[in-house]
Amino acid sequence: METKTNWLAIIACAIGGMLLGFLFYGMLFQSQWMAGNGITQDLTTMKMMKNGAEMSESPTPMVVNTIAMIVYALIINWLLNRTGSHTLSSGAQVGASIGLISLIGIFVGHMFSQAPMNLSMIDGSYAFLLFTMMGAILGAWQKK
Repeated sequence: METKTNWLAIIACAIGGMLLGFLFYGMLFQSQWMAGNGITQDLTTMKMMKNGAEMSESPTPMVVNTIAMIVYALIINWLLNRTGSHTLSSGAQVGASIGLISLIGIFVGHMFSQAPMNLSMIDGSYAFLLFTMMGAILGAWQKK
């Protein structure tokens, strides 16, 4: 079975995922997420600190995030083709299933690390919405 790939939809998913991350971790829940991870900002130097040590300003996390978004979209695209999910609704359902698996994994991991529950809610909700959104975009925007 040939997998059809709409590269514009893959790029739209990657950009949409990063925008969702900016919304979640930058605008809506930044202070709660930072507190849950033990991150503070030195207001005199504007440097980010974790456990009293300055955090690196390396671009590596953003580069890896961009690659991960593309890989996520490619895997969801493959799964949608395998399951015959070629509508917004069916794509969103497949994406939500993946998101639920991710959400549960995040909650369990955070329980073992004794992370605050609100951190689990933020990270888990982001994963659920991310994969649901990607599934919806890819389901609706199938290559003919």
